[in-house]
Amino acid sequence: MASRRNPHGSTHPSVFADVPYFSVITPSFNQGAYIGECVRSVLAQNDADFEHLVFDNCSTDETAAVLAGFPHLRVTREKDRGQSDAVNRGFQAATGEILCWLNSDDAYPPGVFARLREVFADPSVQVVFGDVTQIAYDGSAPLRVEGRFDRREDMVRWWRSDVRLHQPAIFFRSSVQRATGLLREDLHLVMDYEYWWRMSEKFAFHYVPEVLAIQHRQPESKTILDWQGVFAERERVFSPFYSLVDGGNRRAFDQERHRGLAERYLGEAYHNAASHPQAAIRAFVRSLKEAPSYGLHARSLGLLRRLDWRRLLSSTK
Repeated sequence: MASRRNPHGSTHPSVFADVPYFSVITPSFNQGAYIGECVRSVLAQNDADFEHLVFDNCSTDETAAVLAGFPHLRVTREKDRGQSDAVNRGFQAATGEILCWLNSDDAYPPGVFARLREVFADPSVQVVFGDVTQIAYDGSAPLRVEGRFDRREDMVRWWRSDVRLHQPAIFFRSSVQRATGLLREDLHLVMDYEYWWRMSEKFAFHYVPEVLAIQHRQPESKTILDWQGVFAERERVFSPFYSLVDGGNRRAFDQERHRGLAERYLGEAYHNAASHPQAAIRAFVRSLKEAPSYGLHARSLGLLRRLDWRRLLSSTK
C-alpha cells in the first residue's frame, strides 16, 4: 500500500498514490485576508491524501502572494464568469473520490477529514452534511448552527428556514457530482441551494451532528450585503415548484409566503441596522411591501433604536 506525504510531513495510506481521496475546490477573488487560513485549515487535517485546487479570478489584492507560500496548491489564475463558473472548473478538474467545496473565506476545524473517512466508509453514503461554526464581525461570540434537512419539499418553502444546508459543510462523492451536473452560472447567490435541490432528487443526504466547517460572516460578503438578491434568486429557482406544496390552495400559500418574507426581511433589517443602515432600510421597506402590518411588529420598533443614524445620515449627504 503506497503512502503520500503532505507539506507538514504527515502521511496517510492510499491504494493509488497519484489519485487523492479528497478534492478541495476553492474559488477565489480578492479574499487575501482570509485565504491563508482556509489553506492552512486543510493542511491541518494531517491527511496527505488530498488535492487542493484554487481557481483565482485574477485577484488584485494580496491573494497571489499568499498562495505563493503554499507550493502544494494547484492554482489556476485566470478570468472566470463568476463563482459558479470557478467551482464548475474545479468539479471538472478534480480527481478525488470525495469533493469538498470550500470558499476562500471559510475553513475546516481539525479532524474533519478523519471523520469523513469514517462516514464514507459506508458505500451507501453518498452525500454528507453537518453543522457549522459561524464567526461574525459585530463583536458577537462564535455561533454553532446546526444543519437540517428532513424533507426535500421543505426547500420549496425557502422563507421558513426549515432546511439548513451549510455549503462548506457538505461533502459528496465524485459520482454524485457527475450525476448531478454543474452549478447554474446564471445564479450568483443561491447556486448552492439550487444544486442541493437537484442533487437531493437522486441522492439521500446523511447528517453528521458535528461541526464540519467554519463560516466567516464577514461584513462585505455578497450574501450579507444583498439579501434581497438572495431572496429574488430563491424565488426564481423554487417558484416553479410551488404547486408541489401549496395543497391546492394557492391563495393561502401566497399569504403564508408574504408573511414569511416580511419576517425574513425584517430580520435582516434588524441584523444590519448598526453595520449597514442603508441596507437595513431597504430590507425594512421590502418587509412592509410584503406585509404592511409588520410595520407594527415589535422588532420594527427595535430597528429604529438599533439603526446607526449618524452613519445613515452621513451617507445621504
